[in-house]
Amino acid sequence: MNKPVLLCVDDEEIILLSLKDQLREHFSEEFQLEMVESGDDALLLFEDLVASGIDVPVVICDQIMPGMKGNQLLRRIHSLSPKTFSVLLTGQADAGAVGDAVNHANLFRYIAKPWEETDLVLTIKEAVRSFYQDKQLQEQNLALQAMNENLEKIVEARTVEVVLQKEEIQRQMQNIEFQRQELELRNEFIRGVFGRYVSDEVMNTVLKNPEALQIGGAKRDITVLMSDLRGFTTLTDRLAPEAIMSLLNRYFERMIEIISEHSGIIIEFLGDGIMAIFGAPNHLDDHADSAIACALSMQLAMEDLNLVHVGEGLPEIEMGIGLTSGEVVVGNIGSERRAKYGVVGTPANLAARIEALSTGQQVLISAETLERCRGTVHIEHQFQVSVKGIKDPITIYDVSGITYGNVVSFRPRPEKMQHISREVGVELAVLDGKSVSNEHLYGKVEELSRRSARVRLVEASLSRHSDVRICAVIIDGVRIETETYAKVTKSDDAAVTLRFTSLFFEESEALLQAILGESDVE
Repeated sequence: MNKPVLLCVDDEEIILLSLKDQLREHFSEEFQLEMVESGDDALLLFEDLVASGIDVPVVICDQIMPGMKGNQLLRRIHSLSPKTFSVLLTGQADAGAVGDAVNHANLFRYIAKPWEETDLVLTIKEAVRSFYQDKQLQEQNLALQAMNENLEKIVEARTVEVVLQKEEIQRQMQNIEFQRQELELRNEFIRGVFGRYVSDEVMNTVLKNPEALQIGGAKRDITVLMSDLRGFTTLTDRLAPEAIMSLLNRYFERMIEIISEHSGIIIEFLGDGIMAIFGAPNHLDDHADSAIACALSMQLAMEDLNLVHVGEGLPEIEMGIGLTSGEVVVGNIGSERRAKYGVVGTPANLAARIEALSTGQQVLISAETLERCRGTVHIEHQFQVSVKGIKDPITIYDVSGITYGNVVSFRPRPEKMQHISREVGVELAVLDGKSVSNEHLYGKVEELSRRSARVRLVEASLSRHSDVRICAVIIDGVRIETETYAKVTKSDDAAVTLRFTSLFFEESEALLQAILGESDVE
């Protein structure tokens, strides 16, 4: 018996090899993996598979390919096998292509390149499960129809048997009704969860307008907010799981309240980060003002949260926030069986890039967000930076307040750096994404506080916004290993200012005192 097939289509051989390596571990025992480099070849293979009666539960397809485009291929496949789910795996799909695949090709999900392996595997597993569940229900319905037709033909001659068969049908119908009720309960649960993450105004709009839950999207001008805790990954290695979950749940609960109060909707939790939008599904004329006020309120709330953390013996945590505005495609992406309220467009990616530039206790916004503000925005400073995916440098603004009806203001507590009289050196490694460089830089610490340091580099330089790991501190010739991360906030000649993105822990307090000359080096 032939195995069912998972079909992957991409014109780049390296992408197909990567997909094959990742999928082989999870699916090779039950599925045949087919890798095809063009839409035309994929269509011919799919026609042969359908003619041979071989199941193809999922097609994973790129959008931009020579000849037949991804959405065109998926529409042709859908006409041959309406039950087959499709996953659009691409970094260049426009809104029209995504909408076309959603409405005409049973698109299960859109995943941007580069993808996370775990996310892709879970998506395919869920699509496969849905495919065979649909197939099972279809087979059950066909069986019931056949039984009913046969029952009508033999009812007069075989009365007793007819009664038994009717009872069986009733049991089957009861089973289907039970499944329908379970599905309804699940839908009610989803509604309840959805209501926890949006304002009452947004929830009432969805309840009054059921069409808002249909699959499909629309272009909207919105503001996207991305937030992330600084140094939280390092923190998870040092605290008990119970303490981590208590801290994280308390943080999320407060942030969710604030986002809801400002008419925002949470799109996704990204580990310890949050992605939220303002201006959809409900239209907001002042979505930029609402988003900035929300971000500042979130930073203000961190002060109260940290008081609780310190009272419980937990370390303080810091958060960076980035915002940008623009036109996106927003709506329910997926299929009738599984859908997600999501956003597709450049602002969604740019917000993450801006957030990555921020340090703890900072709110950064783009020029596009500032242009849309109706109130008065209080700016601490501005700078230009080049980011991935954008051709020209963009202007970023460090925001400390907004006046729009009410005044919302947040400024980090000032912290004066102390001059270092001892001979204190540091060994640094530059971060490239999640990777740590093998080449180390060296410098002398001139000034220091609990959140920042002024370092004069030795025969080296670092550009502003660089991320570094402090691998070791050398005090009067004594080397002390450490694991602290920082971002370069100022750079002139060989001197740089580092803002720690993972805060000092208890064991680092003794190190800080030693550097300041308040205790001996051990």
